[in-house]
Amino acid sequence: MGQLQDKVAIITGSNTGIGKGIAEVFAKEGAKVVINGRRKELIDAVAAQINADGGKAIAVQADVTKEPEVLALFEKTLAAFGKVDILVNNAGVAVNTPTWQMTLAQWQSVVDINLTAAFMCSREAFKFMKDHGGGRIINIGSISAQTPRTNSAPYAATKMAIEGLTRSLTLDGRQYNIVSSVIHPGPTASNFNATRGGPGPGKTPADFIMFPHDIGRLATLMCSLPDEVNLFSSVILPNHMPSFIGRG
Repeated sequence: MGQLQDKVAIITGSNTGIGKGIAEVFAKEGAKVVINGRRKELIDAVAAQINADGGKAIAVQADVTKEPEVLALFEKTLAAFGKVDILVNNAGVAVNTPTWQMTLAQWQSVVDINLTAAFMCSREAFKFMKDHGGGRIINIGSISAQTPRTNSAPYAATKMAIEGLTRSLTLDGRQYNIVSSVIHPGPTASNFNATRGGPGPGKTPADFIMFPHDIGRLATLMCSLPDEVNLFSSVILPNHMPSFIGRG
């Protein structure tokens, strides 16, 4: 029996990177996972591999910035598995643009994906969880919420806002046994990091030290705690990273 045996988990943006790593670890721990993303060929491939490895997964294509597609994501999950125990709000995007050059469209795109989508998915999770004994919501933040990069104003702002959203969800869900937590990852070997100018996938541990499955293990720990216990916030980062804790 795995730590998440028979739990049903929706992981947004789980076609690549951190979301994919979380989904794979959850599946190995016995969860039934819903792979979500906008590119059908990618989510289908991830779900197929999990099933081939002995797990249980379905792929649900949905743009979580669009309310009708969020509603459909939850409807299809309930139709397939009958419940939602865990939601991981992982879908995210960043821009690398100086503030004075940033367009409103760039700003709004990051806000829509990083923050508004997390709100809408959490709202739909609440609707089910509050009437069915509770559940867990994990929001994926960033150490940029405390130590931003240059040229990333909307990313830093939304990741700071994710902390506030998580606090509000924790309070609003308390009477319904809905537990909300936030994970703030440091640099991780993923396709997402590659889009921000990092070395990208396929590098050695010396390049990053941390991988998506590491975050999946932390998320599993959060979700496997007793119902009355919440590991509310956690920073996870490469031990050799000098720029967050202090100068090396």
